[in-house]
Amino acid sequence: MFFLLIIFYLISGNIIAYIYQKLGMKYSNTYGIMMIISILIIFTVLYRNKLQFSGWYKGDVKDKLSNTLTKWLISIALLLLLLAPILSFLFH
Repeated sequence: MFFLLIIFYLISGNIIAYIYQKLGMKYSNTYGIMMIISILIIFTVLYRNKLQFSGWYKGDVKDKLSNTLTKWLISIALLLLLLAPILSFLFH
């Protein structure tokens, strides 16, 4: 699981950083932390709803996240991703 998380973070983090750079956003640790948290949330949802059923998970409990929780987590992650450039433009 850790290996999958690293690969997912490297790919999605580079894509998001590229988009932020094209938007002209100045990088700061605060916005980087927001990006990391959102990537972790998205990975958690992806893992719990898809990857654990494809042989990556060996435990006894194989329950998907509820639809409501999935929607909330994805919404929070997207809000964090959108909030970072907005705050960057407002405060720099």
